[in-house]
Amino acid sequence: MKSVLRFLIFILIVYSVLSGLINLQKRVPEVPEVCEDRFEVTNERLDRLHQRDWEAVSSSTSFCATYPSEEKISQATAERRNKITFEAFGYEDLWGTVYKNLILDSKPTIGFLVDSLSAIASEKQLSRSDLAEMIVTFVQDIPYSYVLNINCDEYETGDRPCIGNVALGLLSPYEFIHSLYGDCDTRAVLIYTLLEELGFDPMIVVSDEYAHAMLALNIPASGDHLTHRGNNYYFWETTAKGWPIGMLPPSTNNVNYWKIALVNEL
Repeated sequence: MKSVLRFLIFILIVYSVLSGLINLQKRVPEVPEVCEDRFEVTNERLDRLHQRDWEAVSSSTSFCATYPSEEKISQATAERRNKITFEAFGYEDLWGTVYKNLILDSKPTIGFLVDSLSAIASEKQLSRSDLAEMIVTFVQDIPYSYVLNINCDEYETGDRPCIGNVALGLLSPYEFIHSLYGDCDTRAVLIYTLLEELGFDPMIVVSDEYAHAMLALNIPASGDHLTHRGNNYYFWETTAKGWPIGMLPPSTNNVNYWKIALVNEL
């Protein structure tokens, strides 16, 4: 009798353990084995869940980030962008005013992305320079798109994606990370916002001659740069993969054609 009782108790223990393991497995979400560049629309409100896969230029370190974005927040930031007014006294002043307005407006909406990228940097124990490169390459990896204040049909865009009739001809940081449409200054504004929130000293430079905008950053580096108040700000092209800090593309490499649009003066 005792043997039968012990056997039944043993069976109950095994059953309880197996049931617990099965229930635990059901509660733990499956983690995709492969990280890739993609997004999915998650509901009828057109919210999105993004996954980004990219690689650093200097170290070939791979990164993967997953983040959500909401259509209503993107639309709200677009409405505020449409209302930006400014008084400008030159090409750099005009764009510097626009960029500053977009950055100040966007900081409350992209804190989650700052936290997400910071967590990745902590996990991988990145240095400050490597953290800056991770931020820049995160944006470089997103394919270039034209953002125009006119109809796309009126401009030669080749085979690149284009969205037209956008006020100011650029998107706010949140609109960019939601839609993944970004031209030169759209990218520079997002990177500037992320880097400034992480305690870096970034700069946005513009060129009327090249009709282009670019990031510049005050960190230890070498190569092409502008000097401002005794500090060297090194150019960083963000419209395509592979560009390291301090290297201007041959088509835009006359430093004299680049002017400061926005820099943190604190």
